[in-house]
Amino acid sequence: MKKVLVLNISTDSKNTSLGFAISWLNAFAKEFDEVHVVSLSKGSYDELEKNVIVSSVDNNRGRIAKVIYLFKLISKLTKSNKYEFCLSHMSSLMVIISKPILKIRKVKSIFWYTHKGPDDYFKKIFLLKASIYSNKIITASKNSFPYKGFFNNKNKLHVIGHAIKFDEFFRKIESFEIKDFVIISRISKSKKIEESISGFLNSKKGSNYKLSVIGGPLSSEDKIYFERLKLKYASHANISFLGSMPHKDLINEISDFSFHINNTEKGYYDKSVLETMSHGLINFYSNSDYDELLPKEYRDKFKFDGTPESLSDKITDIDNLKIDEINKIINFSQSKLEKQSVNSLVERVLTII
Repeated sequence: MKKVLVLNISTDSKNTSLGFAISWLNAFAKEFDEVHVVSLSKGSYDELEKNVIVSSVDNNRGRIAKVIYLFKLISKLTKSNKYEFCLSHMSSLMVIISKPILKIRKVKSIFWYTHKGPDDYFKKIFLLKASIYSNKIITASKNSFPYKGFFNNKNKLHVIGHAIKFDEFFRKIESFEIKDFVIISRISKSKKIEESISGFLNSKKGSNYKLSVIGGPLSSEDKIYFERLKLKYASHANISFLGSMPHKDLINEISDFSFHINNTEKGYYDKSVLETMSHGLINFYSNSDYDELLPKEYRDKFKFDGTPESLSDKITDIDNLKIDEINKIINFSQSKLEKQSVNSLVERVLTII
């Protein structure tokens, strides 16, 4: 019986940022007899296949108690089951906790990490340790792993693309129609949402079209920032904050928009860009990792330098493109993104083991 162990941050279909974990786990469920999941938190996961078994730590426990519980749980699972490998998703803590156990049980450790990296010094050390402890590291794009310089030449770091529900997000665009704008993002200063809103409002489209922001805050600091944003733009009738929503509901929600704005810096490789592109939305972006998803001759039309002024110029200049050109861009992006479908995730992971 083939089994795999997955360690992750959250298993919750209603989580806007991490709800995609459900589709990932179901992808593994198609290839393995059993998928055992140890999650730092769990919520709604009724959509999981029956051969996916989820365990979680009680959030009421203290930090040390949580670590001890996780160690014992992983130890128990690896003692009772033979796993093909262990995949740790975005959690340095999980990698470090499981390392001695996996080494004793001779289970290969694969660490998925796609982010620019933490700002906190101790979290940076945690991430570096987790990276060293892992047998293999996988990431989504060439710049989405912060310590690539340490591992580039050691056959350890592998860029495999992301894993989106392409078949569900895909929408064939017969003829592009200019409608409203959307930002899909966790609410955080690092996502530069305020700069994006300013850029939109000061563009030619800022008075005749709407901009909606989908997503919510996680930390207490982000919650304060979110309230400040809502207060700042309360007088703008064309700026809406829709809050968090289940990941599965995004597909219907984004059909009302034509443009998506992503203002993250190098190191991020946000699924929101890939999903909205798959759905036929045009993306304004500042991270060069998305360049490959657009034809070379059109990249400068949509890539801005992160400032409100640059974004305003790009949005205003959209009128200079013909509808046929926009349709061409959408078709190109969709053909590229089909290769980053969750349907091929397990195959891509297995090729690097």
